[in-house]
Amino acid sequence: RLEALALRGRRERARAGALLFAARVWAACALLAALGWPAAALLARPSACWAFSRAAARLLLRLAGLPLSVRGLEHIPEGRPCVLAVNHTSYADSILLLAALRRPFRFVAKAELGANFPVRVYLRNLGAVLVERFDARRGVADAEALAETARAGRSLIVYPEGTFVREAGLRPFRMGAFLAAARAGAPVVPVAIRGARSLLRGGSWFPRRGPLSVAFGPPLEPEGRDWAAAVRLRDAARAEILRGCGEPDRRS
Repeated sequence: RLEALALRGRRERARAGALLFAARVWAACALLAALGWPAAALLARPSACWAFSRAAARLLLRLAGLPLSVRGLEHIPEGRPCVLAVNHTSYADSILLLAALRRPFRFVAKAELGANFPVRVYLRNLGAVLVERFDARRGVADAEALAETARAGRSLIVYPEGTFVREAGLRPFRMGAFLAAARAGAPVVPVAIRGARSLLRGGSWFPRRGPLSVAFGPPLEPEGRDWAAAVRLRDAARAEILRGCGEPDRRS
């Protein structure tokens, strides 16, 4: 009986610790959302909104007690635009990238996010580019728009899986970002996020403690401007991210 009571006590302590951690995370999120969104809404310049968002993301991780390991920032090309291809695991991914990156990038986000007014205002001020996920004809136009953005000297952050799910694994990559990079002659930097899926799984709003890391791989230069060059970029980036993300291949 004593052993059973001790086991039950350990379980209850673990459960209470998990609840306290979740409460801490959401309290930090609520505080920064209440104070930060009005400020971000007034910062119309993307560079200013990015600097504010980066500071807020770093403060959020600190308040929530979530240490972040960042490796490979030296691989990001200086003085020229590039495309960051990132595995998509959680809503927390963008917060980790904001905290990790030292200079502004343009997030490429799904167009349906624009239907939410607070999100639309924030993404607009952050300089995000909204694209269609399901319309093939719009997808071609969106790829050209992304290429024009890169040619204009603006670097992009793209989640080539298009979405995330609860189950671990790297899904197939869409071609738009890699076609844009090839057409613009911009390098692709593969980025592997680990730990964010466990922190906040798809379909759940209960955060769980665990190690978090963002690793930037060596840049991949396009070997041409055509579809075949884009396919090579996609395959090389996916292979690098698969090695770094610590999750199984869910290509099929």
